[in-house]
Amino acid sequence: MIDLATAAPKRLRHAGDWPTPLPRRAAAGTELRALQDGLPRCGDGAAPVLSGDGTEGAMLIGQAPGWREIETGLPFAWDAGKRLCGWLAAAGIGTGDFRERWYVTSVGKCYPGRPPGASVDRPPSRAEIARWAPILRAELRLVAPDLLLLVGGLAHRFAFGPAARLDELVGRELAWDAAPGASVVCLPHPSGASTWLNDPDRVELWRRGIAIVRDRWAALPA
Repeated sequence: MIDLATAAPKRLRHAGDWPTPLPRRAAAGTELRALQDGLPRCGDGAAPVLSGDGTEGAMLIGQAPGWREIETGLPFAWDAGKRLCGWLAAAGIGTGDFRERWYVTSVGKCYPGRPPGASVDRPPSRAEIARWAPILRAELRLVAPDLLLLVGGLAHRFAFGPAARLDELVGRELAWDAAPGASVVCLPHPSGASTWLNDPDRVELWRRGIAIVRDRWAALPA
């Protein structure tokens, strides 16, 4: 069991086998399945990335898939996923639960690419965000989660507007009109490129956020 009072988010990471199961989809004949099956292909012909069947009480919205997510079709399939699962473990959520009991999607559903010479992927463009926004809002409506985790600044700004800042969001239980009734929690992106958690005061905000996720997850039906 991870002691959240002393947990260091920069050091938490899933250890051991790292399976990449097939992404889950909603049952045939449902409105959500029709939405999933009707998603437009990415520019390179790849399938958009998401996983979930719509019965989940918890939902996560990230920024956009990387190239490994495009290869597997599975959200958070590599390094950021291992860090994210390390964080979720501090909330009492195992990797199996994350893969089977969370609906996982993102603001952009295609790999946005990496600028020449850059070491990190670029965020989705305004046009890419606008392309996927109606679909993301439909996912929120159809899944209707009780717990909603927004990971990374792009997801935060999508929900709370362009002025949204991590320092004002992380560590608080929030509400969003696109997810009525849901407990909304914001966390920084688990990417190793993020420096936000280098500040000890921000680590404390992260701990508060993880504690909210822990408590709301524990209250969901098994």
